Formats: sequence, C-alpha cells, structure tokens
Amino acid sequence: MRFYHLAKHLFKTLGITAYQIYQGKYDETIQIFIEVSSLSLQEADTKLLEISNALKEKLTKKWKCLPSSSLPDDYNIVTLPYKAI
Repeated sequence: MRFYHLAKHLFKTLGITAYQIYQGKYDETIQIFIEVSSLSLQEADTKLLEISNALKEKLTKKWKCLPSSSLPDDYNIVTLPYKAI
C-alpha cells in the first residue's frame, strides 16, 4: 500500500487529477490509469518518463509504465484490473 499513497502524493505534486487506481491480480500489484484527452505516443512516453523518474527517486520496488516506446508493440499490453481501490 506504500506505492498507492506515494503515487497519490506524486500525482498531486505533478498536477495530475484525473486517474483511477485498481487492484491488480496480486495483493502487492496496483494499476493506475491516467485520463488524458489526446496524446501522441511520443508525448505519452515523455510524460510517463517524468512520472517514472519521480518514482525512481522514492521507491526501490518495480513498476512498469505503458505505453512505452522502448518496448515492442507486443509487450505494450495492459491487463484488466480486478477491482477499484
């Protein structure tokens, strides 16, 4: 749950207000979906890199940001969330 609270604080700091947080398949997994009106893949990658770098400063855990231009299309797959948190 530490990631949950850290993500909420980070999003507030970055001015991101439109997002939903869901429980993943496992208890330690959460999925965060950020609502945007329209972004190109390059713009999305830039924004996600900013978020990922901010997380890197605070966390030792693993996370993945999708879509990612560094991954092939076959790996840019989001699984369905299990329940809203």
